[in-house]
Amino acid sequence: MKTGFELGFPVAQNAIDLVPQWTSRFPDAAGVSAGAMDLFNDVRIKWALDKFGQGIEGKKVLELGPLEGAHTAFLTQRGAIVDAVEASRTAYVKCLITKEILNIQNARFHLGDCVQWAERVSQRYDLVVACGVLYHMEDPLRLLRALSELTDDLYLWTVYVDEAELAPSKVQNLGDLGVRTYGVAYGPKDGGFTGGAPEMINWMNKSDILGALSRLGFDYIEVAHDRPKGEDGSPATYSVYARRTVLATS
Repeated sequence: MKTGFELGFPVAQNAIDLVPQWTSRFPDAAGVSAGAMDLFNDVRIKWALDKFGQGIEGKKVLELGPLEGAHTAFLTQRGAIVDAVEASRTAYVKCLITKEILNIQNARFHLGDCVQWAERVSQRYDLVVACGVLYHMEDPLRLLRALSELTDDLYLWTVYVDEAELAPSKVQNLGDLGVRTYGVAYGPKDGGFTGGAPEMINWMNKSDILGALSRLGFDYIEVAHDRPKGEDGSPATYSVYARRTVLATS
């Protein structure tokens, strides 16, 4: 990150250049050059809102891992009221820059751990969006448990393990389901790193993610954007939309 003074004329690009290695390509109307990925028009978030199905205007959304605020902008442009929780200090600054450049309304960015937020926050949310978060967790089941207490509608996009290729390192019981997790070590955390804080993270396999959501009370579950492991070694990923349609009884 740059320090000192900006002596040029005040333009939005100055703020972009303050922090290196952006991921998101801004809308043309913003008049800035940043990253290459079109996250401001992400088909995954469009699909999630389609599955939500009741119109997001005025709804309270919890977004985990907003990265650079592109999905936050998409949600607020459609009328959502967003709490976005980001652990990376660099990503948090980028979110604030995005908020300023695009004049994002009805969103607050919070710097800190999303698991602790999910476990301690007192309010419920109409929708939780966790795109690119679950597979960065030391304890992904802990996060799913916490989120299940906050909402009846949950969207995930995550890496999943091919259970035939990797032996589980731990099994946790969730009701009658043994949830397997697979320890994975991060590679080098260079300047463009967009992962999480732990050195060792734990992934889940495809079926256990769905099984865990079911045991946590989500009785409607739909999968999309399922991409198998690539020949270049890129991991398998998919979108999951989970909804609780039947209220739990005590």
